[in-house]
Amino acid sequence: MYRGYIAPHVRFRCVLCGECCKRYWIPITHADVIRISKYTGLDPLSFVTFFRKEMTTGWDYPEIKLSDGEYYMILAKRPDGSCIFNKYIGDKLICSIHPVKPYVCRFYPFIYWIEDDVVKFEILDKAIGYCPGLGRGPYYSFEVELRAVQEIRRAKEEYRMIVNKWNKLVERGVVKGTPEEFIRYMLNIAEEISKKMEENQSTNSY
Repeated sequence: MYRGYIAPHVRFRCVLCGECCKRYWIPITHADVIRISKYTGLDPLSFVTFFRKEMTTGWDYPEIKLSDGEYYMILAKRPDGSCIFNKYIGDKLICSIHPVKPYVCRFYPFIYWIEDDVVKFEILDKAIGYCPGLGRGPYYSFEVELRAVQEIRRAKEEYRMIVNKWNKLVERGVVKGTPEEFIRYMLNIAEEISKKMEENQSTNSY
């Protein structure tokens, strides 16, 4: 747990417009993939894709070694740049997986960092004047973001462990290093982690 948090006094209400999804690439973890797959019933291969490391300035996500280079795992986009889970309702572009959206999406239009066990939030500069939810609704409480900070840190630790193990297999030539192979490997390891956690919880309950 953290000692507390510092955040701007700002009005904000997400209007589910999906514009931020269109503007940014969305990096994801194994936990995001599993959550979205369960919610939609879709095979991860239909909504996961990979983005070359050298095409970014570097993200706080582990780089995945594939047969032809290093990549980040992201949500797929349509040719017009919109997220694969954006859909139009009338003339509005809506996020269709809002209840289970990726961790990174839960923070927009805010960013956070941790300093001396205090979580600090700020409005993302690029969101000012762009995000239609800013200035709407009541003053924001940041409760969702605080919960997400705990969850995403745990998920990223697990995800880094999964990717590190995979990268070693690629380096040793044990696997071919295809995207499909990585996704299957990731889901298998994630299932093992989940079973161990359930076993530990069951043991601790006695």
